[in-house]
Amino acid sequence: MKFIIDTDPGTDDAVAILIALAHFKDEELLAITTVAGNVKVDVGTRNALRILEHAKRNSIPVYKGESEPLNRDLLTAEWVHGTDGLNGVGFPEPSKSEESIGAVDYITELLKNSDEKITICVLGPMTNIGKVLSANPELAKNIDQIIFMGGGAGFGNHTPVAEFNILVDPEAAKVVLSSGAKLVMMGLDVTHQAISTSERLNTIHETGTTTGEYLVGLMGSLADLEIVKQKFPDGTPVHDAFVTAYLVDSSLTTGEVTNVEVEVDSELTLGQTVVDINHISGRNKNVHWMNKVDDEKLFNIITNTSKLLPYNQIFTAIQ
Repeated sequence: MKFIIDTDPGTDDAVAILIALAHFKDEELLAITTVAGNVKVDVGTRNALRILEHAKRNSIPVYKGESEPLNRDLLTAEWVHGTDGLNGVGFPEPSKSEESIGAVDYITELLKNSDEKITICVLGPMTNIGKVLSANPELAKNIDQIIFMGGGAGFGNHTPVAEFNILVDPEAAKVVLSSGAKLVMMGLDVTHQAISTSERLNTIHETGTTTGEYLVGLMGSLADLEIVKQKFPDGTPVHDAFVTAYLVDSSLTTGEVTNVEVEVDSELTLGQTVVDINHISGRNKNVHWMNKVDDEKLFNIITNTSKLLPYNQIFTAIQ
């Protein structure tokens, strides 16, 4: 398997990236591409580089992507992730810079020239991928699968019906969902079923590693938000972690293949993912919509991540 991570880091993005770095080699994780979303793209790009610095994986290139949605002004979430995007968790400063070419050009060339199909893990708004597929719709056949965190069946986390990643760039999401590529949706339906309780954070803390402390800091900072406490008094979901954890173990979640469309015209329901739960629309079944999760399995993967990084410990432990 070969895959890339397209991301707007982001506290839960950082957890997802660390999971991937702990479990996959450079020959599998080809690159990280960044996009504006949780924070502006310059901040997110720096965060990707900081995470790689900690993991001793500077061999993985980072490509800076789009700074604005396809057709809208940018909506960010510094109020959740802090102005630095990582809520002050102390990842080291990067010793390298992003690549000279942009993410959209990189993804386009990768899909055109790879000798095998590529999996794309989308942790943020779909702007980069939407732009690639708008200009080159034929490249969808070169994608093995797109696993994305976004959406929900009938409810949201930024408006009553819209999840943040889809709301930021609903037009890009619409392009991706109609592209014909194999799609796996990790929406709020599953992410709200797995909570980073104090007991789970303490288990990670007890690993005694720097990575473990970063993971606890990232997840704990979200749990401390007042708006999160109101809905999740026992902890917080770790939304984006589902995407890369699914690569580690595809039995993590289960669901069903159905039609999912994105609302782009209505002011009231902009960004809603309309999930055909009852299979009554007659429309193309375009998405594997996940709705059940083994939450213990997710947190076992996160705990193991704290034991496996930095990189120089990984494959010694595995071999």
